[in-house]
Amino acid sequence: MFAQPGYNNVSVPMPMMPGQVPGHLPAHQVTGHQPVPLMPMLQQQQQQQQQQQQQQQQPQHQQQQQQQQQQQQQQQQQMDHAVHALDDPNVYHWICQLTYGPQKEQALLELGRKREQFDDLAVVLWSSFGVMTSLLDEIISVYPMLQPQLLSNQLSNRVCNALVLLQCVASHPETKHLFLQAHIPLFLFPFLNTTSRQRTFEYLRLTSLGVIGALVKNDSQEVINFLLRTDIIPLCLRIMESSSELSKTVAIFILQKILLDDVGLQYICATMERFYAVTNVLRDMVDQLTVHTPPGRLLKHIIRCYLRLSDNLEARRLLKVALPAKLRDNTFTDVLRDDVGSKRCLAQLLLTLNET
Repeated sequence: MFAQPGYNNVSVPMPMMPGQVPGHLPAHQVTGHQPVPLMPMLQQQQQQQQQQQQQQQQPQHQQQQQQQQQQQQQQQQQMDHAVHALDDPNVYHWICQLTYGPQKEQALLELGRKREQFDDLAVVLWSSFGVMTSLLDEIISVYPMLQPQLLSNQLSNRVCNALVLLQCVASHPETKHLFLQAHIPLFLFPFLNTTSRQRTFEYLRLTSLGVIGALVKNDSQEVINFLLRTDIIPLCLRIMESSSELSKTVAIFILQKILLDDVGLQYICATMERFYAVTNVLRDMVDQLTVHTPPGRLLKHIIRCYLRLSDNLEARRLLKVALPAKLRDNTFTDVLRDDVGSKRCLAQLLLTLNET
């Protein structure tokens, strides 16, 4: 048998890979490893980075959730341990006395003392049958006595105690809206409209201003819109002119809160009459302040009122002339030395007026 012609000894050339040098084996045949594609490697690296980021973010997210849960637990614990007004039998007793009993005057005093002790006293007062009617009756009954020779200290104190309870209702977030809807602030305006400098009348004005101040303390568009439909601005201006320093301070605080509202600022700057009614009183207050008599908080509120007025373009132009000279020079430099906020406001006011 003859062997087949050398087919078994013939080497068949292997097909060449792209870029392969003739006579050389592919890299994977030399090393024994398959080549790793580039794109899958990049995708794998991106996935690993994303996983690392997620792992880093998870502890932060878990920490935030834990903090929120702790805050909720603390709030719940505070609510569970909160002392409610009706848990005190004396509160129920004095409410009954205020509405039906013979000890109304004492009830006004005792309930007023409880207002700092119970956060929900305002809700209890508003929700208890006959309480608001009794408080309004206390106020209305004094109207005929608003004469210097008729208003006694005892009567003034009694009405002020009723006003303190109204202030409690006016300052609570759950009853403020209802307080406005009932137009109860209007019942205080006869007290604000008095001009006597006797102490009995000063107490009435100051306590009545406290009720309005409680309404405007937390910025509320509803409150400002309500007050702009009343005579509160001219009444505050009158008090700022001639009442005691405490009454002036609360009155200008109310005016400042009205000015800080965009609608309130627009209302006051809408006419020259309103603008000058405000700035003339502010100017007179500045003139009354002296470096020898500490101005207390009055100067702080005056500066902030002027600064807010300067936000209106037309008012800014008029203030270049209407701003008192004492605020332009160094009259109150020593007075404002420790009041960084007021110094900054005054500097901003002068800078704004100089730029126009």
